Amino acid sequence: MKIMNGVNSIGEILNKITNAKKGKSGIKSIDTIIQKMDDQKYEYILYRLNKQLEIVKKYNPSVRPAIDPYVSSELGVYSGLNNIEDYGALMNYPDCCVKSFETARFGIDAEHLKEAELIKKEIKNEVINGKINVKDKCAIIMPSGFIPCSLNCKNAIERNLINIVSYDEQINIIELENKLSQELPHYHGAYGEYYEKIILL
Repeated sequence: MKIMNGVNSIGEILNKITNAKKGKSGIKSIDTIIQKMDDQKYEYILYRLNKQLEIVKKYNPSVRPAIDPYVSSELGVYSGLNNIEDYGALMNYPDCCVKSFETARFGIDAEHLKEAELIKKEIKNEVINGKINVKDKCAIIMPSGFIPCSLNCKNAIERNLINIVSYDEQINIIELENKLSQELPHYHGAYGEYYEKIILL
């Protein structure tokens, strides 16, 4: 499996959507949605995703932001709950996280926060023992809308869907979110930010 970073992860989703127009994404329901879409809307989706990719390349985050809210809405990503596995495949989510989501685990919950507390303790010990600087590990980040089965999910970490970032990386991500909001305005009420962030320090 190819390791993803923020840039090539969005690029892969864009490729799947492009292939879906030809019925070749490998995800039948996504092929159907895209093929039924009128050409003007499809071209606008490609424009917005390409614009998002262009912006993300400039910031080069380790974890991709959530996909542009307009695109998500048009594809029914968060409303098509009868196609969770297919949307998970489109977004490159691990099967274990998709199965966890299917159990009605729709947000960061108490179990995730308990895991975050354990991670905080480990980081504190690393700081005390001089292994890391206090600003080396400041926040856990993941794309908004992605709910992992665990903050320690190996599959999600390998796909760069979860990462612990430094203070500088966190600032970079906030700047990226601001740029995306400026360049790709939208009216999706559930999208306040492009990343879920759990502050550790």
